Amino acid sequence: MSLTSKTQQHHASEHETKFVFRNVASRLLIQWLRARCQPDPEFPEGIISSIYYDTRDWRFLREKINSDYLKTKVRLRWYADIDTEEPGDESFLEAKYKIGGRRQKIRIRTDYSGKWLSGLSLEDERLREVSGLLLSKGAIIPSQLHPAFLIQYKRLRFVEPVTGARLSIDCDICTPKINMRMIPRTNHFPLREAVFELKGRTMELPNVLHQLTALGCRKGSFSKYSACYQNIMRIAF
Repeated sequence: MSLTSKTQQHHASEHETKFVFRNVASRLLIQWLRARCQPDPEFPEGIISSIYYDTRDWRFLREKINSDYLKTKVRLRWYADIDTEEPGDESFLEAKYKIGGRRQKIRIRTDYSGKWLSGLSLEDERLREVSGLLLSKGAIIPSQLHPAFLIQYKRLRFVEPVTGARLSIDCDICTPKINMRMIPRTNHFPLREAVFELKGRTMELPNVLHQLTALGCRKGSFSKYSACYQNIMRIAF
């Protein structure tokens, strides 16, 4: 099975404002949002699985840890039903850039099914075809990239009905698979943190949602990639 481009989307730049909270409070926050917001009409909930790619010397990870002006993410992503955990038929290859406070993304649909990817070892050489496909579509990335580890979590999406703001909660973030050629150790325990995210033209919470801060949400930067790496390596943060 090989990767082939089916669709390519260049997303317009938009703000992504993150609020971090304790994962144990996820159920309470989800109930609170359900009482005040509408579920996203297209993708209300699901399980997201993403294979994150990096260079052998962890260039993308270092960009994030060092807070570089330009940061890059490369990942292969698929989705599963939140109740049955059954993976879907589609997967998407993404190159995501953060330039200062703005973000841009290239997204390409692939021929890999979520079910096939779910059963694949991260040491499988076929996963290294990713960089070639992205380069052929104009992505500015290193020519040699390697799957590092799989990040998996539950995502619930909402729309605030008054302002139309788009919201999401990512919880139960864990790393069920590791490429042992990149990191010779594992840690399957989920992160202690979860993330509430606001997407759109504004970086401020709508007035009706300000109480989220009283429920433990604190605005701040948060990278699942670097947080999961630290969790795997058992580095305090």
